[in-house]
Amino acid sequence: MQAAANKTLMRIFPSPTEHVPLQGLYLSERFAPPAERTASFVYATFISSLDGRISLPDPRKSRRAVPRAIANGRDWRLFQELAACADALITSGRYVRGLPNGVSARSFPVSDKPEYADLVRWRGARGLPPQPAVVIVSASLDLPLLTPLVESGRPVYVATGSAADPLKAARIESEGVSVLRVGDGTRAEGRKLIEALARHAHRNIGVIGGGEIVNALVVDDVLDRLYLTLACRMLGGTSFDTLLTGPVLERAVGFRLEALHYDAQSAEPSDVEQLFAIFDRRA
Repeated sequence: MQAAANKTLMRIFPSPTEHVPLQGLYLSERFAPPAERTASFVYATFISSLDGRISLPDPRKSRRAVPRAIANGRDWRLFQELAACADALITSGRYVRGLPNGVSARSFPVSDKPEYADLVRWRGARGLPPQPAVVIVSASLDLPLLTPLVESGRPVYVATGSAADPLKAARIESEGVSVLRVGDGTRAEGRKLIEALARHAHRNIGVIGGGEIVNALVVDDVLDRLYLTLACRMLGGTSFDTLLTGPVLERAVGFRLEALHYDAQSAEPSDVEQLFAIFDRRA
């Protein structure tokens, strides 16, 4: 598979059409989450197959995961760039419970591998801490010990509803985790969650998993941008996740295309042809 550092993409939109390097694409001022903001900016990033699968059962991990048939290093490079842009990253309780080796300081990383050293420097040059804060959304509060994340020095939050189990919440708080009660029932609500994170001075907020989380943000009209990698493969399956999990929306939510880049398949037969798209929410 061709290394991301050497990969060139074709920009299809906006014009003019041109070849551009993959590395640094989502760090550029043109396509990165905005660096200077007084209000929150919320963005989600996913890779999807042509038939809408963002995860399938993975027998090696006993949970759903990004399908191996579409996972690839170039998409992962751009995922890492978006993680590097974040003040806080939101993920789901299901993701945390499914970590095969438990929660560690590297569970939600800007990777410390040598090929991503430029991202660590990029954050440092902008006065950002080495890692973004972690926000875990959970209604049940059935979570493993989060102490390793807390001890890594980053802020750690668990977002839930006001009706969540108080004993479980107290146990989580005893680990040094801040429990955000941001919903009237047991579930976190999108707008209340983003408002709570803004009070903690988190402006650029990335979402890295959970169709229910994205659904809550879309319903409350607080998802500003979607970074979607569309892998040109169909996968099928009857047990899968897609971008949104929840009932039919009362009204359709419109997005407009901001950018589209084409990533051609290399000579490697197992390689993935894909499109990198950016969509902004319509006002």
